Amino acid sequence: MSIPNETLRKVLFELQNKLIEDNRKLTLVRSQIQTKERDKRLAELTKHELSTLKPDTRTYKSVGKAFIKADLPELMKDLDVRVTKAKSDLITLDKSKKHLERNVNESQTYLREITNSRG
Repeated sequence: MSIPNETLRKVLFELQNKLIEDNRKLTLVRSQIQTKERDKRLAELTKHELSTLKPDTRTYKSVGKAFIKADLPELMKDLDVRVTKAKSDLITLDKSKKHLERNVNESQTYLREITNSRG
């Protein structure tokens, strides 16, 4: 039993579109992972540097283009929150990345199977 050429073209077209879209999403997720890792590392390094200061040291928090005076414990707490949020975002992004990689591999396998069965 053979698949009609028109149906085969439709399936190939849909698979190729899905593969292209999943590759685009995968590239975006990888970029987001890099950004989150950088943000997390920056917060960790900043926290490490702030931990060497005396508790009564004047510290300032960046708010847009301005700096506002903030207590050291408040800054440390904010950095803890940023690190925790980045870690949770990285876990979510990693799951998404694995899912997209699996989809890309499946689409590539299906495309190979279809083209090999026709050739």
